[in-house]
Amino acid sequence: MNRFEQTSIWQKTLGKQLEPDIHEKERDFLRVEFESFRERAKLLAAEIASVLPGFTVHDITHIDALWETAELVMQNDFEITPAEAFVLGGTFLIHDLGMGLASFPFGVEELKKEAIWKDTIASLLKEKLNRPIKETDYLNLDNETEKIATENVLRLLHAKHAEKLALISWKNKDNKDIYLIENTELRESYGSIIGLIAHSHWWTIDELVIKLPRTLGAPGIFPQNWTVDAVKLACILRIADATQIDDRRAPSFLRTIRKPSNYSDMHWNFQQKLYQPRLERNRLVYTSKSPFKIDEVESWWICNDTLQMIDNELKDVDSLLVDTNRQRLKAIGIASIEDPKRLSKLIAVEGWQPIDTKIKVTNVAKLVGSLGGKQLYGDNSIVPLRELIQNASDAIRARRILENEKPEFGNIIVRFGKDEYGQFIEVEDNGIGMSPKVLTGPFLDFGESFWGTSLMHEELPGLESKGFSSTGKYGIGFFSVFMWGEKVSVSSKRFENGRDSTLVLEFNKGASSRPILRKAGDTEVMKDGGTRIRVWLSNSRILDKLLERYDRRQNRITISELIESLCPSIDCNIILEEKSRSKKIIEANDWMTLPPLFFLKRIIGESYYNELGKSEKQLLTKLSKNLTLLKDNDTIVGRLALYKTEDKIEERFSFEGKVTVGGMSSSGLTNLLGILVGKSDRASRDIGVPIATSTTIKDWATNQADLLFKMKLNGNTQIECASVIRSLEGNTSKLKIANHKNGFINYQETKTLISETNYDEYLVVQDAAISNYERDNNCKISYYDNVIWVDTGIPGILQTRNSDHWIDWPEINTTDRFQSRSLEGLITEAFSKVWGKKISSILKISDESSDKKSYEGSVGTVDGKEAIIDHLDIIRKVKK
Repeated sequence: MNRFEQTSIWQKTLGKQLEPDIHEKERDFLRVEFESFRERAKLLAAEIASVLPGFTVHDITHIDALWETAELVMQNDFEITPAEAFVLGGTFLIHDLGMGLASFPFGVEELKKEAIWKDTIASLLKEKLNRPIKETDYLNLDNETEKIATENVLRLLHAKHAEKLALISWKNKDNKDIYLIENTELRESYGSIIGLIAHSHWWTIDELVIKLPRTLGAPGIFPQNWTVDAVKLACILRIADATQIDDRRAPSFLRTIRKPSNYSDMHWNFQQKLYQPRLERNRLVYTSKSPFKIDEVESWWICNDTLQMIDNELKDVDSLLVDTNRQRLKAIGIASIEDPKRLSKLIAVEGWQPIDTKIKVTNVAKLVGSLGGKQLYGDNSIVPLRELIQNASDAIRARRILENEKPEFGNIIVRFGKDEYGQFIEVEDNGIGMSPKVLTGPFLDFGESFWGTSLMHEELPGLESKGFSSTGKYGIGFFSVFMWGEKVSVSSKRFENGRDSTLVLEFNKGASSRPILRKAGDTEVMKDGGTRIRVWLSNSRILDKLLERYDRRQNRITISELIESLCPSIDCNIILEEKSRSKKIIEANDWMTLPPLFFLKRIIGESYYNELGKSEKQLLTKLSKNLTLLKDNDTIVGRLALYKTEDKIEERFSFEGKVTVGGMSSSGLTNLLGILVGKSDRASRDIGVPIATSTTIKDWATNQADLLFKMKLNGNTQIECASVIRSLEGNTSKLKIANHKNGFINYQETKTLISETNYDEYLVVQDAAISNYERDNNCKISYYDNVIWVDTGIPGILQTRNSDHWIDWPEINTTDRFQSRSLEGLITEAFSKVWGKKISSILKISDESSDKKSYEGSVGTVDGKEAIIDHLDIIRKVKK
């Protein structure tokens, strides 16, 4: 006799009765069919270890042990019918079978048809390859990634797959269908409910009452009172499964053979040490065979966390049974779980003390208020608007992909208004919407993003494998709204559900109070899918600050300007509603096709454009014609024009382009007017790094040199522009790059000058040193022929606005950045070309000034006296 057959549950229900049994025939029928069911499940359970060897035991020994743990936690007089015993035993048999590939009749090919397979592969490959995934990547999958994906998908799908295991069949060699439950009538009567209860062991406790049916009646072949209470059985299954963590699940010899990975091995270790639990005063008591030594600290804490989980399950199940007027289980908690020190008396330690030193967040509201507000974003009142629009755009992109919508699909409505509670700002989208699980889970979990998680794979199957990539990554952006005010309303509805499923989450005292979740009223329901977030401003000064323009003037800008500058390249339609008027201010992806001058007005702002003088507007019109789309492999990654000047006449004419992340403004671009698409560099997303390849940037810069030359700019401006082009490794073409006594010279003219003058030694001087000398001495130098003065620095382009956060962009592939990216380096290249010698050979015999050593020389005369300037380079010709 098997041990499970000795349990009182079995004996009272399916075992042979000692006294005359009026239902002996029916009882024998169920027992025989269960034994057949068990033998077939036993074979499938044995296959789990071949795919998941690192997991603790999931074979028939674990399954049979569930009868014993169930008996331990149940009251002696706990009522259970023979039909319920058969169903409960069936859930024991199949609840974990989905963790084995053998439970899928068509093997791994069946897994590959699941949306979660492609999502998992996409997630693994994105992390491994650090790039978007192509369809060919799925076809050319390496063995290691497929193995990891198989393990992950089996683990994620096993509970869901259990729901149909009692109903599906496998073909034998004679092409005959083989079922786990052989008898057709039993399979049809109980196959579905067995699968549903087996699936439920991965649900939340609240879902049991919602998803499971009420008490099922008995089929005609059984007595009328042989009913099945699915909720009761689901409670027993989840407790029996959770509590079965003793040494039977982690035999020491099997552990030696399988050699589980480090984390898995810690699970094996603690379960190997545990005796079977006993019940004392309604609490399960776990004890260990041997103490956990100092090198087993992590394993002890995993044991502690597991017992905490079991304790929570016991309490939740007890509450559910009481609330639904069902008979309670006898076990309602874990002994000594409240205090690690007391637990260590039962789960012994040696050489250390289990003081819970895990990092704690005592004041969660304070953390949210700090890291979700000024401490992360600074005193920047525009951040909440940026985060709300960005989250809305992520939701729209997700729906666009799932429903195969056109690229221009998706509206974001930004409302500014006033109601009985005061001034508010509201952002509404028609995106994916949030289910109750997401709205009350990741959405409220500070620092935990929904995107890219297994919950996303479960809720939105196929989304990740179709190429979705969110702008939001850190799970903190929403909480920035409390910078505006404490009263916030969040309404949301999944796009595929009816309008009556709209939920409203209300915050009345910011993050410090518990939000209220309720069904939407008649006037609050959302007709389409999506989310609507309204924030009531704590004071009117917030709106004033949003519309101030600190970088150019102190006057207000329009709300339309504010939004356009905030999300200039967004791929969603932005509609502004204020004072009962509605206006579409941005069309999805219109930044790529807007007329050039209109595009530039969006970047610099309509108000600022209107302040420019006539000549400045004319220059901007000319520059707008230089705007060029940048493409990487047919993907548009920017739209830019280049310009730099230091002329006093035009010093008001300074501008800054933008790096956008998810269409939202991020870092500034000095001397580049337009947009580069970027990726975020940190949680605050105030720094974006362009994604365009260095080759694309280099080719674009070279093309800009030709366009700028055609504009017939003055020499100084040409040099300024050339310095930017050179910093991007572009070819300066015909643009002037330096000064000589004869005037401005370009690269070709520099080579001609070197060739014609043919000196053995040249002085290359910083242009600022020349101008400073003439200014300080109020003179004009008569220069020697062998003197060239040039800009020796590299202009900054990507603006991080943070002194503590430097990003080297574009990335420098050489160790000598000044040689490859400066106009001074370009002059050195000219010497190399004319003399036919390597740059390294020339510099080896030349004198280069540096921070450590400075060289001086005479660059000409003033009134017959030598004009000596220090910190210059003396370039010498290599003798043959």
